[in-house]
Amino acid sequence: MDEVPQEDLALESQLRIKVIGLGGGGSNVLAGIDRTRYPQVEYSIVNTDSQALVQSPVDSKVLVGRSVTRGLGAGGDPEIGSQAIATDRAALEGLVAGADLLILVVGLGGGTGTVAAALLAELGTAAGAIVLTFATQPFTFEGSRRREVANAGLSELRGKVHGLVPVPNDLLLQETDESETALSAFAVADQWIGRGIHSICAMLFETGVINQDFGALRGLLQGLGGKTIFATGAATGGDYITNALRDLLDCPLLHTTERPKQLDRILVHLVAGPEMGLSKMQQLMTQIGSHFESNEEILFGAVIDPERTESLEVCLLAKVELESAARKASGGDTDRAREPMETEQGLGLEGFISTQKEKPPVHESKLSKKRKKAATDQDEFLFVDLEAQRGYFDQTDQNLYNNEDLDVPTYLRKGIKIKLK
Repeated sequence: MDEVPQEDLALESQLRIKVIGLGGGGSNVLAGIDRTRYPQVEYSIVNTDSQALVQSPVDSKVLVGRSVTRGLGAGGDPEIGSQAIATDRAALEGLVAGADLLILVVGLGGGTGTVAAALLAELGTAAGAIVLTFATQPFTFEGSRRREVANAGLSELRGKVHGLVPVPNDLLLQETDESETALSAFAVADQWIGRGIHSICAMLFETGVINQDFGALRGLLQGLGGKTIFATGAATGGDYITNALRDLLDCPLLHTTERPKQLDRILVHLVAGPEMGLSKMQQLMTQIGSHFESNEEILFGAVIDPERTESLEVCLLAKVELESAARKASGGDTDRAREPMETEQGLGLEGFISTQKEKPPVHESKLSKKRKKAATDQDEFLFVDLEAQRGYFDQTDQNLYNNEDLDVPTYLRKGIKIKLK
């Protein structure tokens, strides 16, 4: 057997990760995270607003839809954003080309990012990349129109990516004091997303005492759709292991939706200092395993950073295949299980745009029939996500009073801080 030169091995093993911020929201998140920590990662932003691109510190920038918006942005209109994105499809294809892992960061609810995320996800999967998306959702006070655009975009994205992590901006109110500025609040979302990106990069680029490679991540996220469970925790000094675990379990991203008692597969990755021995890792993983049960296995990786002292970062990533969850809930009847799943996904962004042009009222007689059917067929265990639980009333207006959506929990609408357990 011929010996392979070291330079050829390095070339063959080179992994390409591309992180793309979409629209104003996604671009702002990328501007706020540390992009120098892993220079192997390629960062880019895509927008229809030329001024926002010029002001961004991210080096790689793509202006789309110049002929449609003249570089002035989509004005929060997804129909204009769709026209703009379509004019530069070739440029976006080139942007995702060659990526093994494509991480999309988008602020849903606007006219550019919401539309671009769906297209980039399609292009990325078509090019053979694993696509993971972090999607921030608008504040309740931003109004029902923006929330409807965001929900439609989220429904469409869910079936086009391998992993989707919703980040509701309302949770920022739970993480900041009243005296803090809006910039401080948005920095919390940047921190969550930045930790996630850096943890994945640490797993893939750094040599650890226990290694996990891209094959493990690809195996975890294989298949489009499904529910992605994501959380991070970190602590330094003192009882840093216990505090990092508590920070992980209190991560608000774990509490945005109901999660099943057992997950299909779980990946846990640690970045710690030299004093974090194998026995301490085993104790930590035992505690994590008691909170998160897996139907298959728990994948574990750890990197020891000699520059850290009494410091620990923990990242947890898991996925639940909705079809398998529905099959278990329905006793194995996959045809029956699949129908409600498709109904609850909503129309998606394209359907939302078309219904906004002409949205006829729902007659009471139709609602009564659906109520009767729901009373006999409803299976409470088939609900997917909180944003998809309007069921048969998906096409009706939200329950608004004084510009507040009463379907949103009071503590989020009023900005009341509660202790998450």
